Amino acid sequence: MTARRLLKALISLSLTLLLVEGAVRLTDFDKQILGDPFKDGPLLFQMYLPDSFLQWRNRPGLYLEWSGVTLNDRGYRGPDVKTVKREGVRRIAVVGDSCTFGVISIRRAAFEMPRSYAELLQDVLDREAGPGRYEVLNYGVMGYTTYHGLRLLRRQVIHDDPDYLVIRFGWNDHLASAALRPFSSVTNPWLEKLEDLAYGSRLYALLRYERMPAEAVTRGGSWVPSATPIVQVTPEAYARHLSRMIDIGRAHGTRPILLDAPPAPLSPEILADKQFLKGTGYNSYDRLIEVHAMYQAIAARVATEKGVPFVRTEAPPGEAPRYFSRYDIAHPNAEGHARIAKFLHEKIRAMEEGE
Repeated sequence: MTARRLLKALISLSLTLLLVEGAVRLTDFDKQILGDPFKDGPLLFQMYLPDSFLQWRNRPGLYLEWSGVTLNDRGYRGPDVKTVKREGVRRIAVVGDSCTFGVISIRRAAFEMPRSYAELLQDVLDREAGPGRYEVLNYGVMGYTTYHGLRLLRRQVIHDDPDYLVIRFGWNDHLASAALRPFSSVTNPWLEKLEDLAYGSRLYALLRYERMPAEAVTRGGSWVPSATPIVQVTPEAYARHLSRMIDIGRAHGTRPILLDAPPAPLSPEILADKQFLKGTGYNSYDRLIEVHAMYQAIAARVATEKGVPFVRTEAPPGEAPRYFSRYDIAHPNAEGHARIAKFLHEKIRAMEEGE
């Protein structure tokens, strides 16, 4: 009798959840709850939409008047992409943050969007092999960490069937977490599959949604700057996320490549920007650079352990300033993106010649 009652209760609960799920889908209740919190926010954040799995994503089809750039039908930089890859085409998926998306500070509260290294790599490959032989897809999203990159890879990137997977994360992971806690992906592949399945439910996704904290938008931060802030992704999780991206890429026949993310030389303009420094959570630029170097060393170590290329694009000290804005510590300028595209092209060409 007890077993029968339990079965009836489970059936009743399942039917209730199915009805609620159906109601959510029919009314778009989840979209109404999430709303559009970034629409009237600071300039760069106006391109964001809330996302239950990724926290946020770019707004598809948005025209960025201040830059002359229009995002594609998925919200990324570049032309619209067909899900099914044409026969004979090699796809290069580039996953990263704002440095990959391609934005740079040219003075306080003023930005430019140079042509990204993904776009420049496409130009080189088109000239070399002819148009249509390669597709370079830029999945860069501002503010993303390896936590977001791994989730994006699982949700979309790997399903676009790339032949190469270029991974470039180096800054946001070790910045202070506005949520005052670090983020870490599940560690078991079976839990990944269960999580992917669960997020197919719009009701579950809504219940699990973690809003992008207001502090991350205003960049004010609710922390007291220190030498050891609570980071968005711990060093251990950073290494694990990179390793998992490599493993997933390989499991789908993709050839992974890690890129470095060198810092700009510390110009007087950068050192004078105390508001930016406060937003990072660190109490000095020297400490920020020190931690950044540690995360870069982790990326290099993961590449060695996994047997994948780690492409170094850092310029010699005397040459380095030309690849950055004197107002921006992290984001390459137009020449910097061209340098990254050059080194990345050389590595891909070497890998193909070694086949």
